[in-house]
Amino acid sequence: MTQEKNIQKTVELVLSDIEKVSSTGLYNGKAGLSLSLFIAAEYLQDEQLEDTAYNLLQESLVIKNYDVSFENGLAGIGYVLCYLIENKYLEADFDEIFGMQYETLVKSYENIEKDPSRLVNSLQAIYFLSDASRIKKEDERIPLIIKKIFEGLELFLSVQFFDFLDIRYTNNKAGVLNIYTTYLKLIDYSGFHHFSYSLLEDYAALYRKGRITSSLETGFYLDRITGKYEIKGYEDIISEHIDSGIKNIYPSTLSLRERINLAKITNSFKYKTVEERDLLPEIENIYNEKRIHDLLKTVDEKSFPFGYGAGLGRLLIYCVNKQTELL
Repeated sequence: MTQEKNIQKTVELVLSDIEKVSSTGLYNGKAGLSLSLFIAAEYLQDEQLEDTAYNLLQESLVIKNYDVSFENGLAGIGYVLCYLIENKYLEADFDEIFGMQYETLVKSYENIEKDPSRLVNSLQAIYFLSDASRIKKEDERIPLIIKKIFEGLELFLSVQFFDFLDIRYTNNKAGVLNIYTTYLKLIDYSGFHHFSYSLLEDYAALYRKGRITSSLETGFYLDRITGKYEIKGYEDIISEHIDSGIKNIYPSTLSLRERINLAKITNSFKYKTVEERDLLPEIENIYNEKRIHDLLKTVDEKSFPFGYGAGLGRLLIYCVNKQTELL
């Protein structure tokens, strides 16, 4: 009962600020909030909340949006629609609701290999394309686009990893490594099995030479991928990444998004050396105004504090079902 009350309180907090949301996208807009509230409505068995979630989804679909990105544009809205249909929150015809937007998206990505900078910036569109491929099985363009984005990403990363060996390397190394972690996560999510084994080897070589440091999240996805495809030779790196990553978690320095993501990872381990309460505030105290105020201060200042991307909408989904994918 306490869990239900606290989820209800979180819903109320999200709803209290919902009128301020004008954007339509996944991370900071109506589509992301719709997804959070659909999941909460099912848990609470709240038809009125489900109606609110449905209205938000409708608004995200009818408002003109010329952005095709995953975070704030059509790809993210399309992902939400795919999720809701596949998980039976909605009985709807994808083509009827999203057919025109889908064509806009696919056409915008068809020749993406001609724009190398956009390849890297579009990597998260794979989340939508991967889901859409199950609904649009007959569309042969989707696997080709996914392949183009992965190959462009691998080329970018291989060049960056080669340049890491140069002591004069001046690019944002942390940013490149974050892209590599997302690359691994995308392989795991999409089931793309034509990924570059040589890129795994390049990363391993850099780590063993001391050119890069360990990362819990990278180790987690390396473990999942090498296990799934029975790839040997990375056990030492995975172990060091996970062990060192756990030891170097300092919750007070993390944003809410980082805390939730790490809580999901540590919750997946067979053994847990970092307790969830160390990463997230006590859910039992979610109704405490001071606790909520402190919690909202950990949201990235560029993000909507109640949104799916980095705010309470994301926390709400995690609290309802820790197994739900958070992208």
